[in-house]
Amino acid sequence: MPGSSAELLALSVTLHPAHDLIRRAQLATLAGRLGYVAVVAPPGTAPAELVQLGRYASPAEVRPAGADAGPGLVGRADPELVRRARARVGPAGRVVVDVPVAIGRTHREAAARAARDPRFTGDAHPEHSGLFGTFERAQALVLELARAGADELRVTLADEVDLADLLAQTRALVVGATARLLERTDVSSQPPPPIRFVTK
Repeated sequence: MPGSSAELLALSVTLHPAHDLIRRAQLATLAGRLGYVAVVAPPGTAPAELVQLGRYASPAEVRPAGADAGPGLVGRADPELVRRARARVGPAGRVVVDVPVAIGRTHREAAARAARDPRFTGDAHPEHSGLFGTFERAQALVLELARAGADELRVTLADEVDLADLLAQTRALVVGATARLLERTDVSSQPPPPIRFVTK
């Protein structure tokens, strides 16, 4: 539907373990306002801090680290792994894709963002296991993950100053135009209607 904000996948974000409470609260507040369903706290977060973060993140929920561990958790943006997870949990289960993200207006900008975050090395680099490059490239992969059976996309964002911009860009991957692209693809995969010739 034109103007619809249909959601392709639920979206959650993992907080940075090295950030202080003020920085975590800022990200939690922004995520809640932008429509993220959850904020995931780093391992070792004290129960009192979880409560505080919950106030900032509302209406998003705050989840402790490891809350979604199980057969439905996928650690790579790989549609085949998502299909296998969907087969394991069945139609009623939940498949969560938990990946690092570094996207930008250009491939070079995305690479620079990833290079500035020391967490993004080896297999943990977004180019190898997550969403990386331009928005359009990341959007195409999100569509594949949705078709493969993912329910939720959980992101670890590059540690940048422009948090609001990164959160909004990532949110745009799963709502609005992206969701309508999936609907359009589904429709275009159907055989065209038969051509009827009118004779006088």
